[in-house]
Amino acid sequence: MTPSHRPFIRSYRLRVALTTGGLVTAVVAVLFVAAALTLLNRRAAIIDRVMLAQLAGPGFGASPVPLWNAIDAHLNASFSGFAPEGDDEKFAILRAADDARGVIYQSPNWPASLLVPEANDRQLRTYYGGGSQWRIGQVRRGSVLVQMGVNTTLSEAQLAVSIKRFGAFVVVLCLIVCGVAWYLAGRAMRPIEHLSSVMERIRASDLRQRVAADEEVQEFERLVTVFNDMLDRLERSFLQSARFSGDAAHELRTPVSILQGELERAFERAAAYPELEQSLADMLDEVRRLDNVVRKLLMLSRADAGQLQIPMQALDLVPVLRELADDLDLMAPERPLRLDMPPRMQAQGDADLLRQVLQNLVSNAVKYGVPQGWIAITGRRTASGWQIDVANASAGIAFEQRDRLFDRFYRAGHAYNRRVAGVGLGLALAREIARAHGGELRLSDCTSSEVTFSLSLPASASDN
Repeated sequence: MTPSHRPFIRSYRLRVALTTGGLVTAVVAVLFVAAALTLLNRRAAIIDRVMLAQLAGPGFGASPVPLWNAIDAHLNASFSGFAPEGDDEKFAILRAADDARGVIYQSPNWPASLLVPEANDRQLRTYYGGGSQWRIGQVRRGSVLVQMGVNTTLSEAQLAVSIKRFGAFVVVLCLIVCGVAWYLAGRAMRPIEHLSSVMERIRASDLRQRVAADEEVQEFERLVTVFNDMLDRLERSFLQSARFSGDAAHELRTPVSILQGELERAFERAAAYPELEQSLADMLDEVRRLDNVVRKLLMLSRADAGQLQIPMQALDLVPVLRELADDLDLMAPERPLRLDMPPRMQAQGDADLLRQVLQNLVSNAVKYGVPQGWIAITGRRTASGWQIDVANASAGIAFEQRDRLFDRFYRAGHAYNRRVAGVGLGLALAREIARAHGGELRLSDCTSSEVTFSLSLPASASDN
């Protein structure tokens, strides 16, 4: 998948949680809006029915003036349940007008800007006045026209408060749903996490790890079965490859040793023939080089098969490093050497194998470093043990070559010539030896002027 086609959200768990939570939130939001609209329409219908019932009652007529005050108070008491809590504003208004005498009663809170024309029917209508919305109904009793109104602005304000409270509850509910969706998505991903943990434990030297299919949920059973089958094929292929490398190296070792011995004896008898002696010397060098390759291949095949046994013994790495420094002074006296290490570096392992690793790093620093450039060997304590850095002045390593330095038989482009000794197995074997000691070998720093390889080893138990 190219980067341009990657999903915006890479986390599958997050996508599942967002999809589930978003879907539930959308459904709840739609239900909330529908419920709010239903409440508004229902409230308006109830107010209309109460007003029509009041207008149809026997209380309105040509009554004495003092009775209108009681009717007005009764109306406000009847509609007070639709007003916001704690609001002292009058909710209902009343106005009575006689054809002969004019207005005989008008509520004190009747807005001056509210003008309601007489209607011949009993339909309720909406008017605006005094900054509020009013629902007005009319009824005629003889010569008296009675107009009654209800402040629907206050009613809607009370309903808005209720809707906001319900909305806050809906928001909390949606957050809870999203949290539950995140938790359930995590639970659903546990089989994948289990499979990933098994994958992380798999090493080339141990392909026996398997996932028990009967322990997983039914939906992942086929995935687990396919994964186990793949491991079976990989294990067979790897064992066959490792067995071939070991068998080939083992079978080559005897004839190479015989050939080397015969060439050495022929070389001793050819002292009287300079040209033949030179030819035999060249052949002997090639055979020795081939013998070195066979020995390294045999050791690598043992490492692949998990049979590289290291006799762990307590040792001090400082004498080994000082011996390497002395050898370097003899091998490349023109190279400035910096040696920095503590008085003691107690570790566990095989001194000869660790010396082989360090010799490989030092010889590479000489072979591939800048002519007459400096070399630095540093030993220091870390939280996990000891770290030995072998650095040298260098022209740098191409970026595309850095990841392949530890591949077997790989050599950088400038090393493919016979003047630079080696076959590309040194670093691969050195890393396997380091790992067999419980450590690691890596390219820790690479710039245009410096290259550093770092060997990390666990400290001795007595040194912790």
